[in-house]
Amino acid sequence: MCKLGDIIIIKEFKDEDGTLVSKHSFVVVDDESNSIQGLNYDFVSNMMCSFHDEEHKNKKLNYKQNVLVDRSSVHGDNINSKEGYIKANKLYYFEKNKIDYKVIAHIDDQLLSKLLKIIVSLYNEKKVELVTTNLWIILTNLLINIIIIIN
Repeated sequence: MCKLGDIIIIKEFKDEDGTLVSKHSFVVVDDESNSIQGLNYDFVSNMMCSFHDEEHKNKKLNYKQNVLVDRSSVHGDNINSKEGYIKANKLYYFEKNKIDYKVIAHIDDQLLSKLLKIIVSLYNEKKVELVTTNLWIILTNLLINIIIIIN
C-alpha cells in the first residue's frame, strides 16, 4: 500500500490526453479515499521526471510548478543517484486496486511540505490540472462489459 510521500512506479497508466504510458514514477500527495467527477479514488500523485542534462535542468527549474528532488531528500532501498523534479501542477487520481504499482522510496517531510505548499499556491492561481483519465478507464471498461453482456 502506498502512503503520503511515497515514491511509486506505476507499471502502466494513461496520461491526461489518453496516451498509454509505461513504467513511470510518481510521488503520493494524498492517500485518502474520496471521489471526483463521480468516480472513486484512493490516492493522488504528482509525476516525477529526470533531467536530461544541465541545460534541461535549468530550463525546468525556472517554472514554479517544477520542484527539485535532490538525492538527499529521497530515502529507501530502490533509489537511483539522479536528481529530478516533480510536476506539481498536475494531480493524477488513481485507485490502488485498479493499477499495478510498486513503492520504491519515500521523500522527506521537508520536500513533501514544500511540494504541498506549491500545489496549494498553484491551485489558488487555478494552475493545477486534475488528471482523472485513469478513473475513466475503469468506467469505460465497465460500460464495454455491459455492452458485451447485453449483446
